[in-house]
This record gives sequence, C-alpha cells and structure tokens, in this order.
Amino acid sequence: MKTFAVLSLLSVFASIPAVLSAPATQAAQAAQAFAVAPIASIAGLEASNGDSRLFYQKSDGSIWTSCVSGHWDSGGKTTCDFQVVPRTEALLNTALAAAGDPDLNEWHLYFFSPTSTVSEYIFQSSSISSTNPSGIRGGASCTDCITAEAFNAVVAKNRALWAMFENDNGVNKLRVWFASAGQPNTITEAGKRGTDVWKQIGMPNSTGA
Repeated sequence: MKTFAVLSLLSVFASIPAVLSAPATQAAQAAQAFAVAPIASIAGLEASNGDSRLFYQKSDGSIWTSCVSGHWDSGGKTTCDFQVVPRTEALLNTALAAAGDPDLNEWHLYFFSPTSTVSEYIFQSSSISSTNPSGIRGGASCTDCITAEAFNAVVAKNRALWAMFENDNGVNKLRVWFASAGQPNTITEAGKRGTDVWKQIGMPNSTGA
C-alpha cells in the first residue's frame, strides 16, 4: 500500500507541468489568432497552392473576406481582411456560398438580400470586357450578376445555398442551388455558361431509364 501511495503521488506531481502549461499555450494561441466575429454561416475557397479566401458576415450585416496564405497548421497567415458587401445589401444571418477557379483569379460570392433575392459579388484578377472589369463588382450596377435576375428564395425557415464553378469545354460555368419561392418543395438550380443568361430550373425527376 505504501508503494502504491508513493507512485500515485509521483504521477500527480508529473502531471502538474502539463496542466499548468495548457492554459498558457491556449492563451498564446488566442493572442496570435486573427480576430473575426461571424454571426452566421461562413464560406471558403482554396487555391491549388493552399491559399484561401474566407467569407463571413459581421453583426452589422456587412460581408467581409479574409485572405490566408497557405494552410494554418503549416504557418499560413491572414494577409487581408476587407468588406465585400455593404450591410444594406445583405440579409442579416444570411447563408453564404462561394465558388471560383483553382487559382482564385475569379471567384463568386452568393448570399441573400434583405428582400430574399439571391445576390452575387464577383472578383476577377484581370479585365475581360468593359462590363467585366478587374476587381470586385456587385450590387444593382452588376448586370451579369445573378442579382439582376431577381430570383427570390425561401429564407424564413430555409438556409439552403450552394454554388459550384466548373470548366465546361473551356467555358466557365456557374451553378447555384437554393430553395426558390416559386418552387418551395424542391431545390432550384440557377445556371449560367459563359456570357449566356442565367437559367432557372427545379430539380428534375428521374426518367426511369
């Protein structure tokens, strides 16, 4: 019994440094972390080199993006943090979805407006045309954004929103899935290929073939 008591005390003393160091380590990590305060869902994109973009909404309703260079566990750092969408254009606690190319030379951010319209902001690293300039664009002046189509979604009890960017035989194609107010009993896809207009269709039934 004495031997057991001594071993028990030794094990307790041995664990003390680990217990004491845990709060210190957590505090150090917290001090090094980049402070953001998302209030709803977040969306993200990762480039082929590991760089990423994080999208989140602040408590005032504005939507921001953060740039992170590389994976966090490999020393990636936050290199930018700025507003993309003004607070007046986004529904508070909106769902978020993002899609882009493998190098993040182009990305698309989707969200719901205060009137439940599916909305979009676009980033392009280079200019394609006079109506598709480089940089970030969106809002009422973006004529090729899905916003201009005024697709209404069911958002009161449904936060469904998803997006995909794909290369369709050398032409960029976008697909956005949401619960449409016009077809609330299914999932609706809004799709656009290249410079074509947006097309909206509900989830099709199986042909049985």
